[in-house]
Amino acid sequence: MRTQVWLPLLICLTAATGCQTALADHKQADDQKKCAGYGFQPGTDKFAECMMKLDEKRENAAADAKDDDARMKALSIKRNGDTRFPICSAAMMDANLDTVNNAWYGPNCRQK
Repeated sequence: MRTQVWLPLLICLTAATGCQTALADHKQADDQKKCAGYGFQPGTDKFAECMMKLDEKRENAAADAKDDDARMKALSIKRNGDTRFPICSAAMMDANLDTVNNAWYGPNCRQK
């Protein structure tokens, strides 16, 4: 009986891990194609440098997005009680859920 409960969970976790690996492999393959398209030969220092720059660019973009999200969250909290802004909700396409406070936040709304 216990195996029946754990088996679906194990399948889901395995599938999710496989998807992450496939996504990383896809990004690496895309980067390799891009660097080769620039004329860099695989196995050379210039090719490795190109791959590194693409990875850094992706990491910087992710960090910028995280900073933007933090600013948007802080702004929504700052607007609390300001009735000029609607209360953020899941129905708003650009709203995110603050799981710590269990409240929605967004660029053009207030948390509460």
